[in-house]
Amino acid sequence: MSPKINVYLPDELAEQVKVAGIPVSAICQQALADAVAVSSDVDRPPGSGGTGLDLSRSFTKRAYGVLADAEKLAEAAGHEPTTVDLVAALVESGGLAVVVLESADLEPLDLYAELRARADQDPGAAGPLEALAERAVEQARGLGHTYVGTEHLLLGLTAGPTRELARATLKDLGITHESALRGVATALSAYSYARETLTFSGLSAPIRAALEEIRSRLSRLEDRTA
Repeated sequence: MSPKINVYLPDELAEQVKVAGIPVSAICQQALADAVAVSSDVDRPPGSGGTGLDLSRSFTKRAYGVLADAEKLAEAAGHEPTTVDLVAALVESGGLAVVVLESADLEPLDLYAELRARADQDPGAAGPLEALAERAVEQARGLGHTYVGTEHLLLGLTAGPTRELARATLKDLGITHESALRGVATALSAYSYARETLTFSGLSAPIRAALEEIRSRLSRLEDRTA
C-alpha cells in the first residue's frame, strides 16, 4: 500500500487550482517523479542523431527520451521529424505535459489521433522538431527554469507559428498558449508547495528517509543550477 502524503495549499493557490479544475494529487505525484529524474540526470547525453538538435543542454531524462523517440518514429516512417512525431512520443511519456493536458479535459491519445488525421490531409503543415526543441528551451528560460521538461515541450507546441499544425490543432481542441502556461504554472506551484510541506508523520522510518533524500537531492540540484 502506497504511503499517504498530505498536501496543504495556501488559500490563493487553492482558489486557482479550484478554478482550473486540476487534480492536485496526480500533478504532485508526476511532478515529484519528474523532479527526481532531473536530480539524477543533470548531465545530458550529447548530440541527437541526424537532426542537428543539441540535446546537451539541460533536458530532463524524460524530455530527452521524448525527443529521441520522436526522431526514431520519423526515421522509421522515412521522413524528417516533425511536431506530429513529437506529440506521438509525448502522449506516451507520462510526463507533466500529459497531466496538464488531461487536467484540461483533453485526452492525449485523442489529441494525437486528431493531429495524425490532419497531417494525413496536409503533410507539410507540421513544423520541424528542431524548431520545436528550440522553442521549448526558450519557454523554459522565459519561466526562469534551469531545465527543459515535457511541460516545456508542450509550451513549445502552443507557442509555435499560428498555422503550424500542432499549435492549430491544440487551439481547436481548447488549448491555447495562455491556457497551457496557466496549467503548467499551477501544476508546478502545487508541486513546489507540496515539496516544501511534505508531512512525514505516520510514515515508517525507511520511507521518511527516502523522502528526505529526494528533497535533499532536489535542494542540491537547485543550489548547483542557480
